[in-house]
Amino acid sequence: MPRYLYRLLVFTLLLVAAPVVSIGMISYYIASKDTEQKVNEGNTHMLLQNQMRIEQVLKHVEMGAVQYVSSSLVTDHLYDDLTPDDFVTITDLAKGLYNLHSLSGVADTHLVNLEHDWMISNLGFTKVRDYLEPDLLSEYSSNPKNLFWLAGGTGKKRGGSTEEEAPARETVRMVVKLPMIAPSSEPKALLIIDMDEQKLESDMTPNEQWGNMYVVSREGLPFLTNPGSVDLTDSILLHLKTLTNSGGYFEADGMAVNYRVSPYNHWTYASVNSIESMTKESKKIAVITLNACLIIFVIIAAGAYYGSRRMYSPFRRLFLMMERYGGEAAVSRQQDEFAYIEDRFNSLFRTRKQLQTQLQGQRGQMREFFVLKLLMGQITESEFTYKSETYGFAGKGRSMGVLTLQIDALHETRFTENDKELLLFAINNMVGELIPSSGLLGNVLLDQSQISILISDSDDPDACKAFLHQTAAWIKTRVYELLQLKVSIGISRSFTRYTDANHAYTEALEALKRRISLGNDIILHYDDMKLGSGQRSSACVSLEHFEDDVIHALKVGDSVSTAGHYDRYVEAIMEKEIGFNDFQMVMLQLVNRVYRLVNEQEGSLHSLVRNQSILNRFVKLHTASEMTAWFKQEFLPPILEYMRERVDRQYINIAHEMVQLIHEQYGRDLTLETCAERLKYHPVYLSRVFKKEIGVTFIDYLTDYRMKMAKSWLENTDLKITEIAGRLNYTNATGFIRTFRKLTGMTPGQYRDSHSSG
Repeated sequence: MPRYLYRLLVFTLLLVAAPVVSIGMISYYIASKDTEQKVNEGNTHMLLQNQMRIEQVLKHVEMGAVQYVSSSLVTDHLYDDLTPDDFVTITDLAKGLYNLHSLSGVADTHLVNLEHDWMISNLGFTKVRDYLEPDLLSEYSSNPKNLFWLAGGTGKKRGGSTEEEAPARETVRMVVKLPMIAPSSEPKALLIIDMDEQKLESDMTPNEQWGNMYVVSREGLPFLTNPGSVDLTDSILLHLKTLTNSGGYFEADGMAVNYRVSPYNHWTYASVNSIESMTKESKKIAVITLNACLIIFVIIAAGAYYGSRRMYSPFRRLFLMMERYGGEAAVSRQQDEFAYIEDRFNSLFRTRKQLQTQLQGQRGQMREFFVLKLLMGQITESEFTYKSETYGFAGKGRSMGVLTLQIDALHETRFTENDKELLLFAINNMVGELIPSSGLLGNVLLDQSQISILISDSDDPDACKAFLHQTAAWIKTRVYELLQLKVSIGISRSFTRYTDANHAYTEALEALKRRISLGNDIILHYDDMKLGSGQRSSACVSLEHFEDDVIHALKVGDSVSTAGHYDRYVEAIMEKEIGFNDFQMVMLQLVNRVYRLVNEQEGSLHSLVRNQSILNRFVKLHTASEMTAWFKQEFLPPILEYMRERVDRQYINIAHEMVQLIHEQYGRDLTLETCAERLKYHPVYLSRVFKKEIGVTFIDYLTDYRMKMAKSWLENTDLKITEIAGRLNYTNATGFIRTFRKLTGMTPGQYRDSHSSG
């Protein structure tokens, strides 16, 4: 089938199918919603019937209980201290209780006197606390209502004298606090009526078609249900427990739940039905609707096919004509004929557009390429003049000038060094938009600089110089407004020959290098530079003593001293008023000395700075502030950390060797000078290292260790005090005794006596 005919047929079928499917879906939706609504209405009506039936039973029992407690017999004898000898009174009270058993649903009754501890029930006349828990009675007494219903577990009964507890019963219980006229006081008696759950459940009308009925207490526990019903899931119980409305409907765990909350006792009556059962009728409606839609769709599809064939015939004849004259149409006989014709025309126009686009793109690239070659001095005047008309360059003879823009520093901005190339690219585009094409020969990026060749309307050098200054100021202001970047711009002298652009570019760079003495954020013309012969020679003045201070501070790992000496080093260089190239050379000399220092400590400068090439990073810094920031933030900190670690390790090793020397030669004439001669260090240096690492002076540690050895010999040997003094290198026993007493508070003899007696 031809593709266009196929598309036409599919479109017609879709146009017809959409309303048919929509009507079918709407019909099914309306019918299913009506079915669900009727089911919900039926369940709600059934819930209301069950609620009314159960509450009627409860209210009837409540009325009988009130009549009983209001009778003269109860009011006269309920609060008396009855004993088994009061047989007649007990019998009369019990008869009234037995009459309550005749009420529908009553299973058990208890008349309880809390004040005198007696109870009348089916068990006869008994003690209250032998059969009912005190905590349960206390809970009933503290209830704010005089008459209330309880659902669920009603507590445990005690088993007479055995102290064993019978299992809890699940029932419905009514409690009446007596007297009823004093709700705020402690009750003296209770009337307890237990209902028969089976009787109450038998009064519930089940939903025989779909589900079951449940009654849930205010605590969220189900206590009445149809026989044979399943337990409610936790999610349904949780939903019922957190209800805020008096009635409604919700779905959970594949079940549809209708509920009503009774205002009488706050019990919840719920009907739980399977959603799958409820939707059976809806599925039947869906099948009938689907069959009807399919029949309608088949009939309309046949008509759509016939009509599409008739509508396609004119297009087919047009395609046959294209086949006859086109030559290539026969290859696409099974294709969409109009698409084929459209492709032929589109291919023609697309090819033309691509050629134009490529020409325009190459023109811009070639223009930038020729400007770059012009700045590098790689093109002749005649060659550039020949290409000027092709790429839209200005006519020969007009005054021109070069602006070279560089970013001053990024360390005080929101940008990083990694953003520098992107920022220069943005500035280059900005310059191209700010300056009209008639005043701009070209703008390119070269070696961390943005370069623009401007064309003046005047041939007067002074007017051209003013124009270049004005344009540079405008560019500088716009860059700061848009990017919050401070830049410096160097301006060359004016020229008229294209090939002079290379020399002008060099002049603009030279002007920029004067930032070393004039500072950043400037615009400087090449003619404004004060070049003197004495400046170059001043760069050769020796600065070794400043370098020595920086290197010495690095050796000891002192960051504060290093930063201070480096700042004074830079100030000394700047006082020489040297050029930027000389400043670079002096800084490289310092880098070389740091490199040698790290190598002497068996380290690697590149691994410390974490840079593939320090030299490549260094030559990209174009201002003194950039170099200073790089030294203080990137170059010096890791080296200082490395040197501090080396110094700390050296201190520990020296202190350990000195302690070992004391332990081995405490009996000899051991001094700091002896250690210095042995370890090849200055005595003052060893004294400072020992104090820092051990915490005490060398003499104090040596004396303390000698006294420890003396204590050991006094405790464990019979050596004389003079012998001990000799072993510890004391010339006489008096000096030893004086030192021992100073440290221990007793003489050596007293120390030996105190330990030998113990």
